[in-house]
Amino acid sequence: MERDFRKGHIAIDFPTVPFDSVGGLLLRSTRLFFATLPFLAAVTLVVMVPGKLLLEFTCYVTNVPSEGVLSYLLMDMGDLVFGALVMPAAIYGLVMKLRTGKTAPTGESLRWGRRLWGKSLWNMFKVEVTIMLWSLLLVIPGIVAAIRLIFVDPVVAIEGRPSSEILERSRQLCAGHGWRILVALLPAVPINLLHLLASLRALQYSRWLMPPVDGLFAVAEHWMTAVVVLMYLGLAAR
Repeated sequence: MERDFRKGHIAIDFPTVPFDSVGGLLLRSTRLFFATLPFLAAVTLVVMVPGKLLLEFTCYVTNVPSEGVLSYLLMDMGDLVFGALVMPAAIYGLVMKLRTGKTAPTGESLRWGRRLWGKSLWNMFKVEVTIMLWSLLLVIPGIVAAIRLIFVDPVVAIEGRPSSEILERSRQLCAGHGWRILVALLPAVPINLLHLLASLRALQYSRWLMPPVDGLFAVAEHWMTAVVVLMYLGLAAR
């Protein structure tokens, strides 16, 4: 593991499965998700819940309404800031599980996430802006942009490339595989919808209930993180 920290990227020195079958991919990602669930829960909740509670407390003491537009914008910013730490850490642990059969320690994974936090945040922001701008034209261009940029997180977490190359690297990996990637990501739709509904319902009861609800759904959404990581490994190996 120290070799990865010294070099600034994770070596993919283990066999990977080509992304040839969506069904096989979803089966393998489901197994990977449940095999690493305690790790994913720890690395996510230790960041997301305290971070969002602090953000909610800041909104509370500054009299920002919990259901106002400003509150939603601040929560979205919080997702971006905290997610930029969690995603590289989670991906690091998933890759270590595939490489060694064991997930990396939570502290070690968070150290990897902290190392890449600035690069991860900047590229997440670029992805959000790109998708938003394409979505202003029509819904379909926004979906296409989202698919083409789906590998930004694993490229940041694994390859150690300069920020200027990351979005283009994701587009290169996606080229010619858009429809299969779209089908593989379809299970994320009901999960994200349930997340939205649960967050809105939590706000109706208490602003303090939303951070743990968001944290639990963030853990569940790592199923799609596993899907994306296995897709990335299957395509990058080619």
